[in-house]
Amino acid sequence: MDRLFKSIHSIIELKFRADDDYVDRLSRQYTVIILVCFAFLVSTKQFVGRPISCWCPAQFTDSHMEYTNTICWVSNTYYLPMAENIPRESLKQNRPQEMVSYYQWVPMILMFQAVLAFVPSQIWRFLNRRSGINLSTIMDASHVCSQASYLEIREKAVRYIVNQMDRYLLAQRDYRTGCCIRLKHFVAKMCCLVGGRLYGNYLTSSYLIIKLLYVANAVGQLFLLDTFLGIEYHLYGVYVVEKLIHGQDWSVSDRFPRVTSCEFEIRHQSSKIHSYVVQCVLTINLFNEKIFIFLWFWFVFIALISILNFIKWLFRSLYWPGQVQYVRKQLRAFDTAQREAGVLAKFTENYLRRDGMFIVRLIGMNMGEVVAGEALCGLWNNYSPERRLIAEKPGRKTAGKARQNGGQRMEVV
Repeated sequence: MDRLFKSIHSIIELKFRADDDYVDRLSRQYTVIILVCFAFLVSTKQFVGRPISCWCPAQFTDSHMEYTNTICWVSNTYYLPMAENIPRESLKQNRPQEMVSYYQWVPMILMFQAVLAFVPSQIWRFLNRRSGINLSTIMDASHVCSQASYLEIREKAVRYIVNQMDRYLLAQRDYRTGCCIRLKHFVAKMCCLVGGRLYGNYLTSSYLIIKLLYVANAVGQLFLLDTFLGIEYHLYGVYVVEKLIHGQDWSVSDRFPRVTSCEFEIRHQSSKIHSYVVQCVLTINLFNEKIFIFLWFWFVFIALISILNFIKWLFRSLYWPGQVQYVRKQLRAFDTAQREAGVLAKFTENYLRRDGMFIVRLIGMNMGEVVAGEALCGLWNNYSPERRLIAEKPGRKTAGKARQNGGQRMEVV
């Protein structure tokens, strides 16, 4: 029972985590909820209603009809246009390409899609745990700060955020010297996808990779359904739009046929095998058709908005003047004092670096720009000469001494 309560508690914590932006939540949260609800709806229709109903010959009894509906449900049916005659040869041998074999597995397909939509968020949290800073606790403290009713609680939450970020920004540095090290710092500063934890862009590069995974997930699921459904699903939405433009009935298609043919054999007591071909109505495809057309437009929407969001984050990460302007704007909102442009640029590029700016912007997007501004002000106040020495002139002895003095100053603050 104790394990059960711990599992439920972990699920609740997972639900309320805000270590990404709203576009990511469209994929990892809303897409998963939509797919799970659709899977529940289809499975309910399968086990409660009549997903298939076959027209049987007159000599069939009730038990024969029940057997026909069952065998045509568990086996595959075939789409045969009404204008064509039933061939004398077996349908299984004559028309394998028109086989409709997905309708029994739609709930499992939808659940598998829900798992795929959730995987990138778990990869992001795995990479986040390896960064050296716990983003979830920072976001929790930011949430407390945004919801605090008393000034004392708000100040404690801000001090906690500043303390955690300051330790991370000073600890995750390469204090070695040499031409190769300076070259690595320069490349990491110019390109956000090259570097690592010691060069101030580990969180940023990891997050951009996860953004690409969300895009690949949305696009890949369209093509994955080609294999699952056995149809050209990635063009299904284009087909529907084209039909609507020309004023035609888009629901009549061979992708989700409502009327199919079923071939089965019955062995009698005389050891004779009788073959039957019956016409069946797949009522379940009324739901499948609407579900998958909605999912096509949804995944296309997720793919497009994820691509735009990736470009937005990439531009923010690469364009340093925009980062400096953001910091100046936030600091000016809390303090009207003028600051030197050079010092502000060094504070942004050498002290905060990309990971610090990433955390601040994530706080602003999820908890409000006021909390992000307060955290930036706290980091600016901590930007003492000792920290400037670490950020601008990294070295073994001076850096160690500066970190020691900086730690003492942090305790005093």
